[in-house]
Amino acid sequence: MHSYKLCQTLVCNPNKRVETEMTQEQSLPSGRIPSSMRLDRRTVLRGLGATVSLPMLQFMKPVQAASAGAPPVRLAWIFFPNGTNADRWVPKGKGKEWELSHALEPLAEYRNDFNVLRGLAQVNAQSLGDGPGDHARSAAAFLTGAHPFKTAGSKIKAGRSADQIAADTYGRSTRLASIELGTEEGRDAGACDSGYSCAYSNNISWRSESLPTGKEIQPKSAFDRLFGVTGGGDPKEQSMRVSILDFVTDQRKHLVSQVGAEDNRKLDEYFSSVREIEQRITRFATPVQLPEGTQSPSEKPSDTTEHIRLMYDLMVLAFQTDTTRIASFMLANEGSNRAFPMIEVKDGHHQLSHHENKQDHIDKIAKIDRYYCEQFGYFLKKLKETKDGEGSLLDNSLVVYGGAINDGNRHDHHDLPLLLAGRAGKGLSTGNVLEFPQYTPLNNLFRMMLDTVGADRGDFGDSNGILAIS
Repeated sequence: MHSYKLCQTLVCNPNKRVETEMTQEQSLPSGRIPSSMRLDRRTVLRGLGATVSLPMLQFMKPVQAASAGAPPVRLAWIFFPNGTNADRWVPKGKGKEWELSHALEPLAEYRNDFNVLRGLAQVNAQSLGDGPGDHARSAAAFLTGAHPFKTAGSKIKAGRSADQIAADTYGRSTRLASIELGTEEGRDAGACDSGYSCAYSNNISWRSESLPTGKEIQPKSAFDRLFGVTGGGDPKEQSMRVSILDFVTDQRKHLVSQVGAEDNRKLDEYFSSVREIEQRITRFATPVQLPEGTQSPSEKPSDTTEHIRLMYDLMVLAFQTDTTRIASFMLANEGSNRAFPMIEVKDGHHQLSHHENKQDHIDKIAKIDRYYCEQFGYFLKKLKETKDGEGSLLDNSLVVYGGAINDGNRHDHHDLPLLLAGRAGKGLSTGNVLEFPQYTPLNNLFRMMLDTVGADRGDFGDSNGILAIS
């Protein structure tokens, strides 16, 4: 007779480990599983400094915070910089009768899985007497709903962001309260935009009014944070020699022997996904051999598309394993001047956004808008293909995709380019173009998201209510 042990604490205490022991006689591959024999929802595999969370299995107890055992709702905010080519972003029509715009065409397969929101504004991203600096204000105000204090020094001040408000309460149920991701480095000191601190342009998540949460741009570091890799020796070298799954191989085998066929299929898909991401990260993390004295290159992928998709994959894993239910992702820093040679745009994004009605520049901005939507489509596909309870991760999520600048040439902060994907546990109608009165606060949308998970405080920025989306 064999038995196995699985750590069921979110943070292992070496002096007090809570474990579950099951025998092979208790394995019930089919039929109803008595609640006393089910695995805890937070069960993880743990070994030699590695922590591997598990996807939701039939063999697990219902999620504590959800009614009738329903999966939890995940919240995500995906931010892109520099505004859009508004003429090619906005779809024609409203309600259920609408046509995809040029920018949104890559999302055709998922048009019934998201809503296009029209008329929302982030007023606190406007000047309000502070002069230029719309890019800094766009990022700083996007998730905080606050007008940032104009300074290039250390006395920065914005507001607590919606994701961190959710993390205070809703985030307590998971191993990580929230995860913040990005693709571009950015210092928090010095000036980046017309007298505004770089901290404003480079962060959308704020832990407090004066402290940005910071974001992880290295896929390897994000992976380690997600899985708690703390093994001895050089973690970088260790992870490149073996898979994290090798550290928990015995527990994996025992777990597989205990669960049914459907759970085995889920586990196989999940572990294959983890390993595939590891391999991709390792490929891009392997340092190039340089002449002696040359500084080593950054670990982050030089391929922008691969970098973005790795981060999206990590978000899916984080949600799938309930490691966190709250995520934010900056596709690039506000004011980013990244070029996109893969779509034949060799000029910088920020430079092009100030197009001054030059058709060539306008066309290139439209290409960038479409490119970012293609990557967002990749994320939606992953969420939709990942089972979660009786539906998918996409069914059980609310994902905002957008920014706080509408037209990059005008630097306007109303009628923002915004999509809201997911059904919040199938309770939300999707596939619509929803038009709200001009200058409806964007913060009303964020309060709706917070209210969905029981984290609304009753006020947020210039909010005047909770956005009604039936």
